[in-house]
Amino acid sequence: MSQQLFQVSPEAKERAAEAKSRGDDAFKRNEYLTAVNDYAQAIDLDPTNAAVLSNRSLCWIRLGQPDQALADAKACRELKPDWPKAWYREGAALRLLQACLSFFFFFPWLWFDEAANSFYEGVKLDPENKELVKSFREAVDAGRKFHGTDQGKP
Repeated sequence: MSQQLFQVSPEAKERAAEAKSRGDDAFKRNEYLTAVNDYAQAIDLDPTNAAVLSNRSLCWIRLGQPDQALADAKACRELKPDWPKAWYREGAALRLLQACLSFFFFFPWLWFDEAANSFYEGVKLDPENKELVKSFREAVDAGRKFHGTDQGKP
């Protein structure tokens, strides 16, 4: 889903910006399903806007829908691989997926590792981003505890 593949008209960009704005307003009111629908309209009009995919991913996270959150985060990262927030959204979606699936599957450690890797990629792009660094450390610590390799470190 490369930006070069799409030619978005100025009119479509304007309508997409309006839909995004409605989604942002709905998000602020904690109306996440409404925001998801508004962001979907924006994405349909302008599929090159990584910020809208990031925002919709966060809505899915807030709604407890890790599969949808991860799909949007991966699409966002594909559009903007050098954007730390794209990696953060992917890590957050993977962390939620791990939390949801660890009750049902025998391989929850895979999600710890993937979340830590996503956060790490974001940290490499923005080492001063405290939220990314914190999330990376939390994912690593959770993985260590799960694997039993946490040696009592705080």
